[in-house]
Amino acid sequence: MADAHKKWYAFKRTMPGKKNLKRKTLGKGAVTWINVENPTQESLARLKKRYPFLLDIDLQDCLPPFQRPKLLARTTYLFMVLLFPVYDQKRRAVHQYEVDFFIGKNFLITSHAGTHSAIAELIGECEDDSGHCMLRSTTDPLRLAHDVVHGLTVSCFPMITMISNDLLSLEGKLFHNTSGELVREILRVRSNILTFRKTMQGHDATIERLLTRGEKLFSVEALRSEYDDIRAHGREMRDFLNNDKDTVDALYDSHLSLISHHTGEEIKTLTALAFIIFPMTLVAAIFAMRAEHMPFVGMPNDFWIMIGIIFGTMVALVLLLKAKKWL
Repeated sequence: MADAHKKWYAFKRTMPGKKNLKRKTLGKGAVTWINVENPTQESLARLKKRYPFLLDIDLQDCLPPFQRPKLLARTTYLFMVLLFPVYDQKRRAVHQYEVDFFIGKNFLITSHAGTHSAIAELIGECEDDSGHCMLRSTTDPLRLAHDVVHGLTVSCFPMITMISNDLLSLEGKLFHNTSGELVREILRVRSNILTFRKTMQGHDATIERLLTRGEKLFSVEALRSEYDDIRAHGREMRDFLNNDKDTVDALYDSHLSLISHHTGEEIKTLTALAFIIFPMTLVAAIFAMRAEHMPFVGMPNDFWIMIGIIFGTMVALVLLLKAKKWL
């Protein structure tokens, strides 16, 4: 198998737009795979020159902004757009990553912005002749497209495990941490789950259209079961994500309930303190009045009598609140 993968080379001339094109031919007379990283107008023009039947509207869809998942059947090729989730380690966030496929009778073109670890790993394994290359020497571009899509799909499973681990960590912190940091962490995981789900939603229908509309150009029956495996992987991930969404929603609701409970307890305590302080202030204000016949004023130890009345009022209110279990 390694002999079929000896020629992996890049266009190394200095003309703009060539350095981000890589081409691999899988054996003599087999399918040619052209991989375009960070597509530009120059690199797309080079593709147009090599394959003049590629429609400009499809080539322009390779440039930002992101497209929705779709499958378009042209006269001599299929144009497919799929989105895959990728994890940003620095921001700890899941983002959408678009990969565009041009599938012709003897070629496969993939286009994507930046480097995807699954594609880079696939390229590296086939480049070093280690015998671990997952690409099969084939004359069927639909089979080659399957191998690439399968590699991209399988690369999503570690993110499912990562999200599950994040949820377990949040569950452990739920009853011991009611700070705003925990809320932000829950919302981060919630956002990652929603982005992951949204990214994978169009896969099933797009691959089904690939098999249906590809019948005019390729023999799809031999590959239907293999593509069905990819669809099964997608359904499995969506099942996990639906369960994770229910879990994170429950954690979020529980956290809000705990915050509401703690807030209620704090408000009750502050209300009790205000209930104690207000009568003391009222008594002090009464004794501060300069009425002509103010009781206790002018008597021996009148100051201490007033202090005793104020603190006696406080003690009585504290005992009343404790009896009512407000304190």
